[in-house]
Amino acid sequence: MLKRRFKRIALASLLALTSLGGCTQDPYMLGIIGYNYTDRAFWNFGVNGQGGGSVELSTPTSGGGSVSCCVIMSRKTKMPFWVEVGYSMDALESYPSRRIVDPPKPAKKVRVEVRGSIPPDPKYLEIHFYPDGHIEAAISGSDGPSPPRLKLERRMPFVR
Repeated sequence: MLKRRFKRIALASLLALTSLGGCTQDPYMLGIIGYNYTDRAFWNFGVNGQGGGSVELSTPTSGGGSVSCCVIMSRKTKMPFWVEVGYSMDALESYPSRRIVDPPKPAKKVRVEVRGSIPPDPKYLEIHFYPDGHIEAAISGSDGPSPPRLKLERRMPFVR
């Protein structure tokens, strides 16, 4: 009796798993990456409640942040759409003394419109923080996150 019950459960589980394999409506899992063109690092940022980590100042070849996981995007999503970006800016420090010129800023949350097109193979949600305070968001594909939009030099990870 127990053996027959186990076989039925195993068969039902196998059928459920094979039917999920053909599901074409799985959502996209987009890695979050930050680009920081401002004059101070972010000790924390996130998108829709998902942590994006800290973001140093960008360089001509690096945005300043690393990829963290993940924002979920439905395959039915149409452009443009909105995300909520939360962030906390570090203190502004002088160089080389590292004296605090301006203390850390309070945490902020803002709605940001994701513009552009969705690539055939979306992999990354890019968040670009500009010197004038505005934020832009875009999606890039499996060829990797895009290079920085502004080519800015920095003296150290936290000083321009």
